[in-house]
Amino acid sequence: MKNFVVHQLLYHAVITHPGQVIVSDGKQFTFQQFYTRIIKLADSLSHKGVKKGTVIGVLDVNTHRFLEMHFACSMLGAVLHTINFRLAPEQMVYSMVHAGDEWVFVSDVFAPAVKPLFSKFPNWVLMSDNREQKLPKEAQKAFHYEDLVEQGEEKEPAGAESIEETDVFSIFYTTGTTGKPKGIRYKHRTILHGAIQLFHHLALHKYGARLSSRDVFMPLIPFFHIHAWGMAFFPIYVGAKLVLPGATDAAGQQALIEKEKVSWLNMVPTQLQMLLEQKNFGNVKVLTGGSPFASGIAQKAQAAGVNFSLIYGGSDQLATAISVVPEDVEPDTEEALEWRRVGMRPLPLAEVSVRDKEGREVPHDGKSLGAVWVRSPWLPDGYYKEPEITKQHFIDGWFRTGDLGFFHPNHLLYVADREGDAIKSGGEWIPTGILEALISEHPAVTQVAVIPKKDEHWGQRPLAIVKTSGKISPDELVELLSLKVKEGKMAKFWIPDQFIFVDEIPLTSAGKLNKKVLRDQYSETK
Repeated sequence: MKNFVVHQLLYHAVITHPGQVIVSDGKQFTFQQFYTRIIKLADSLSHKGVKKGTVIGVLDVNTHRFLEMHFACSMLGAVLHTINFRLAPEQMVYSMVHAGDEWVFVSDVFAPAVKPLFSKFPNWVLMSDNREQKLPKEAQKAFHYEDLVEQGEEKEPAGAESIEETDVFSIFYTTGTTGKPKGIRYKHRTILHGAIQLFHHLALHKYGARLSSRDVFMPLIPFFHIHAWGMAFFPIYVGAKLVLPGATDAAGQQALIEKEKVSWLNMVPTQLQMLLEQKNFGNVKVLTGGSPFASGIAQKAQAAGVNFSLIYGGSDQLATAISVVPEDVEPDTEEALEWRRVGMRPLPLAEVSVRDKEGREVPHDGKSLGAVWVRSPWLPDGYYKEPEITKQHFIDGWFRTGDLGFFHPNHLLYVADREGDAIKSGGEWIPTGILEALISEHPAVTQVAVIPKKDEHWGQRPLAIVKTSGKISPDELVELLSLKVKEGKMAKFWIPDQFIFVDEIPLTSAGKLNKKVLRDQYSETK
């Protein structure tokens, strides 16, 4: 490998595994065919003015075309903006303007919804098999993706070998639940380093979502979210079969799993919940995360034969830690299941510090809660065009995450809550993530969010918003939590004063519980 850049992974894959396949949208491409399409696309775009530093937005689900754009942009030195299609429309437009998108590639899935944007950005490309489908006349310059591939010569663009590992590869944006979305730029070196360390960490440990080059991978995390947690890269890195699910629902995903013999997936807990409701889902490995992983889902997953691991990280820190089973714990036990849910080991070369308000390290005693700080070789420099917010979070090489957590005595990390979500009742903290996990152990609870409710005496008290699969009463949940108090798993004052049962709980664009919406709706509830 001449330079540690994204398209060098593809060169290696074509040399070592030219016949390996990528499955997408009912089609199958060998790595060699995939490479040919990419160099023709890159050549075509270079003749239309795309060059080093050009920002290209892509609005698509996980398809072969979106994956091709990762490697074509790398060869050209262009900056790939993976547009978050789950943002509110005004936030999505903000991110596109803020990033400086000069080209926008949009799939036919999203083209009708973004029609008002066609006059705002100069170059549009429709990603579709239907070449007769045209973009509206409002688009200043419009091209068809497959035409660009067909028109390109089968040669790499000039300058592909001069791309440096310190060049910016991509930009993507946070979910915007605490304000406007914040842009994060990753260099080739940082995004690859983090993705490959993630692969190595998962390959090192015997239990959970252990992976190898023999696995068949299917990312359910969208490419807009840290490149599907690195899955745009490491199946190519090891020459493994990759299945891209496109816009399929849970039933379609299960059909793909069976047909293509998928063995390893990544997804947020809400996606796992939906798949667990599908017939025959199970006997696969799953990397999940993005929010606290409830005990109830963990138990259902184990019963279905799902070997899971939990990941901790985020757009502004990439991967930081993954859950493991301690070496002295017997596998396939309740204790092992619990450790996979609550005990995370930092990736090699990643450092995690849990600190009190004065910035001092707290003891690794399993109960001293503090602020989680991280640093790693793949940590980004800060937020794009946001110097003041960057100063608040990126400090002396560390990233202040905004999470609360503690270390177990065996030095495994538990991330308990967001600092803004934890409840301070009578001067004592109630970590809502732990409380939600305990409530979810009731078999009829499918989702639960705990938020603060104002209280004249205590300042704040917990309010539980609960989605169920059957009829249950608040008394049943109080009884469950009282048992957890007796078992020493929580304090009595954590028990919510009120339970509200709902049909749906709102989610963020990353599939997490949207507590901002819930606080706005319920925090004044009597």
